[in-house]
This record gives sequence, C-alpha cells and structure tokens, in this order.
Amino acid sequence: MKVKISLALIAIYLFSIVLTAPASVITHFIADSSGIRIGHISGSLWKGKLSQVDYRNQFQLQELTWKIDWLAFFTLQFKADVKFSNGRNAMSGNGVLSYGFSGIVYSDMHIDMQATELLPYLKLPVPVDLSGKLTLVIEKGTQGAPYCDELDGNLVWHNGQVVTPMGKIDLATPSIDLSCAEGGLVASIKQHSEQITTNAKILLTEGGSYQIDGDIIGREKLEPTILQSISWLGPKTEAGETVLSFKGRL
Repeated sequence: MKVKISLALIAIYLFSIVLTAPASVITHFIADSSGIRIGHISGSLWKGKLSQVDYRNQFQLQELTWKIDWLAFFTLQFKADVKFSNGRNAMSGNGVLSYGFSGIVYSDMHIDMQATELLPYLKLPVPVDLSGKLTLVIEKGTQGAPYCDELDGNLVWHNGQVVTPMGKIDLATPSIDLSCAEGGLVASIKQHSEQITTNAKILLTEGGSYQIDGDIIGREKLEPTILQSISWLGPKTEAGETVLSFKGRL
C-alpha cells in the first residue's frame, strides 16, 4: 500500500511539473543542427505560444499556439490542439496532433492560404503567377514509410488561375483527393473549366519517385499557344483528350 501511495505522489508531482513548466523549456529539446529558430516563447508547456518560427530560412510562421489534452495521457498518448498563422490574409490553420505507439497522427486539420504563397516553394521552368485561395482539409493521417500509412484529405483551389508568359489559364475550382497506397502519397486531381479539363492521378513513392497518369483536354477559349503545347504532352484519344503518362524523380 505504501508503495502505491508513493508512486501516486510521484506521479502527481511529475504531473504538476509538466502543468506549470514554462514553455521556454522547449528550446532545450531543439538541436542547433535542426535549423529551427524561434523568436519568442510565452505561456506554459501545457498551453503556450511560439512567435516568429523559422526553418532554415525556407519556411516561416508568425505564430504557433498549442494546448495539450491531459486526458490523452491516460491512454498513453501525447495530444495537442494546435493553431498557426502567418498574419492577416495569409496562411492559417488548426488541427490536432497526437503521438503514441502508432507514431504521429494528425486529424481535423484545416489550412487556408493564398495560392501565391506557394510560389517560393515551386521550382518551375518558366515564371508563373498564381491566384485564388487554397483550402486543405485532412480528416486523419498517420505516420508511415516512406510517407504515410493512412491519409484522408482534400485540397480545393478556389477560383484558381495560372498566368504564364503564353497567357492565362482559368482552372475554376480544382479538387485533389489525398490518400495513401502502400506508404506512397496519392493525389487524385479533378478539374473542369471553360478552358481546360483535367483528370489525373499522381503517385509519389520512396526516394521522390513519381508517376502521373490521366488525361487533359484544352478548349477553344484557351490561348492558342497553350492549347498547342498541351498536344505535345502525349497522344490523343478519339474524344480529343491528351493522354498523360509520366515517370520521374523529384
């Protein structure tokens, strides 16, 4: 009995330490080689906020807040509600992150951002401008090799437009369903507008290898130079669709 009481007191003591520990203790777990820099930390380990988060000068967040669900500890899990933002009219989102015996699990994720925010991360052979708003919703995703074990998500590009040196492409509202197949990431694309229609599936596997299969059809409202370039992507079907079939490595 005395042993059980002692263990209970120790557990309560450790729990109180976690409950009251300042959020600044996080810095002790971030290695210098990680490339992560944090401008300011406030709050407690239980409920805190990070400001001006930078990863190798490649990705930044103005603000990240979290609140730990202490009830999850009874199921031997670490679980936290997170929110992040890059300011007004910029990327923002929220969701739930968990860590347990099955690894990292993310659920109820909702991210909004402007399409132009993607440009710094895209390596394209020609300069382009993007417009419209992106909404990413992930019902549930689990960690796996090489990318995931489970993924149920959807990405919608509202009022999507691409402006290229050859002209403007109106995409309307493309939708991409996200899933996993044997650890690989699968993106199923459906897009239809007065200028162009696309149905394709992209599979990303280990080592950055990708495979694209599907079809695309351009219409008369599309810029003639762009319409002609589509015909170079592959053979045409009897219905006038250009067949897409590519393999490569990122």
